[in-house]
Amino acid sequence: MDSKGWLSADALIAFLVLIILITSLINIVGNRIDTVNSIEEASESRVLGENIAQQIETTHSNGPGYYTIYRTPSTIFHEYYHVHINSSGLYIFVNGKTCYSYLSFMRVTGSDYMRDLEVTLKPDTSYNITSKQDTLKNTWIVIKEVW
Repeated sequence: MDSKGWLSADALIAFLVLIILITSLINIVGNRIDTVNSIEEASESRVLGENIAQQIETTHSNGPGYYTIYRTPSTIFHEYYHVHINSSGLYIFVNGKTCYSYLSFMRVTGSDYMRDLEVTLKPDTSYNITSKQDTLKNTWIVIKEVW
């Protein structure tokens, strides 16, 4: 302001530049926070996938008759998810992203009849993971929901 109280052109331009800088910084910070949340969601889904894969591998390595109970968490970073398991691996789908965990080659099914070749796990549910043999002595991993 000048001595009479009027805003000068220099003060007005400086104020506008300051407003532009502040809004730019707010936008950058918001994008960084979104990136961190996305990375945290991906790492949490990866940990879940590795935990389930470890339970399946442990059941398989202990042979027929061995079983374990596993409870899936209710959410992954406050997002709904589902897990899809087949003989090629374990896939977690969350918020439009897919996470893969490796399983050694094995037969995975969701029924005692050993006909289904894939299983889908839901959040906040307990599952019985059992190692069984069929009549041809093939080892199967049977994953069934516990009621």
